Amino acid sequence: MKLLKLFIALSLSINLGIMMPLSANAAPKVVEQVAAIVNNNVILESDVNDMLKTIKASADPKNLPNDKVLRQQIIERLIIENLILQKAAKAKIKVSDNEVTNAISRIAAENGMTIDQLRSRLSTMGISYSSYRERIHNDMLIEETRMHEIRPRIKVSNREIENLAKNIARQPTNNIDVKISHILISIPEKASKQQIDNATNQAQDIINRAKKGESFAKLATSYSNDDFALKGGNMGWRKLNELPTIFEERLVRAEKGNIIGPIRSGVGLHILKVDDTRSEAPKTIKIQEVDARHILIKTNVLVTDKTAKQKLTDIRKSIINGTIAFEAAAKINSEDTGSAGKGGNLGWNRPEVYDNNFRNALTHLKKGEISQPIKSSYGWHLIQLIDTRQVDGTNTMNKDQAYRLIFNRKFSEEYQVWLQEIKGDAYIKITGEGKHE
Repeated sequence: MKLLKLFIALSLSINLGIMMPLSANAAPKVVEQVAAIVNNNVILESDVNDMLKTIKASADPKNLPNDKVLRQQIIERLIIENLILQKAAKAKIKVSDNEVTNAISRIAAENGMTIDQLRSRLSTMGISYSSYRERIHNDMLIEETRMHEIRPRIKVSNREIENLAKNIARQPTNNIDVKISHILISIPEKASKQQIDNATNQAQDIINRAKKGESFAKLATSYSNDDFALKGGNMGWRKLNELPTIFEERLVRAEKGNIIGPIRSGVGLHILKVDDTRSEAPKTIKIQEVDARHILIKTNVLVTDKTAKQKLTDIRKSIINGTIAFEAAAKINSEDTGSAGKGGNLGWNRPEVYDNNFRNALTHLKKGEISQPIKSSYGWHLIQLIDTRQVDGTNTMNKDQAYRLIFNRKFSEEYQVWLQEIKGDAYIKITGEGKHE
């Protein structure tokens, strides 16, 4: 069922595998056992048990380890969630109720449901709507925090974009997508030789077992130290160019079913399984450009919105009546110093370069038509659409794609380093049934 799959995807997200307790609205328990202490916060056994039930109800049993191992993975995941939420609180990052409501509305719509129907479906799954909202809120808050913390650490140079865009254009049939599963055996930042040897031996043992036919998903759930462990290591479809360079080099000639590794990085040893591959055929991309001109009147203490709008209304009437040409009116009245001298002409551009309100008005105009006064973040405008054209946008699209791929690659690399840093700086104590022996 599509909703069930979507719910699981949200609860065990690709990024973090977040799961909030399903018993948020249940009757309070007399005694709440602590599963782990994370700085000044605690993770309760009830949280772990709720997540354990959900995973076991939704996953293929043959891909799951025993309960003890699964509980340890769940506790590790909840520790990461807790640390990131603590970062969010410290940085005063917020997600509003309206943002959560809008997100849930989109989820319901994507599943062909209303909010009320979604509520009903959740109820049949034994999940309260308030718990579901809290879960979505935390997913969004964690994603906001990840971007807030990691984006400033990422630099993408023009040279990197140019080089990758040229490579995409030069070898489009090699623009390969891979569907991969992943296991990370983490190694501490200042690991001893014994720790490195132990991790290497463990990684090699996992590889041998996988090559002999043991379920890779079960091995990932049992041993992986990354965010995909509770999804059986499944990273889904990725473009080669967005994966860490050390992965790309080993995957470029890989075939379906290959087990690759161990690959050493700054955070540990990686094992990859190629679940599938595909490549894109060459294609030409057409994009629309618009040639437009405008007259801008800015507002200030003396020029109110009403005054600016009325002035442009009068100018529009004069242009339509033939009293003055648009170009002449722009030279006399426009406060856009970059275009006024050119009769308000903005030249050929993609509509996306303009302010939202300006763009929306422009895209609804017919050739030669003049808009009513439109307010943007710059002031008030009269806009005339001169012409439109379709141009080859392959190079532009390749550059856009190159930036996204490079950013995603660097984000993935930095995220793992950042997680290692925040875990290293935290006081973490695992107690009870989840304690490693």
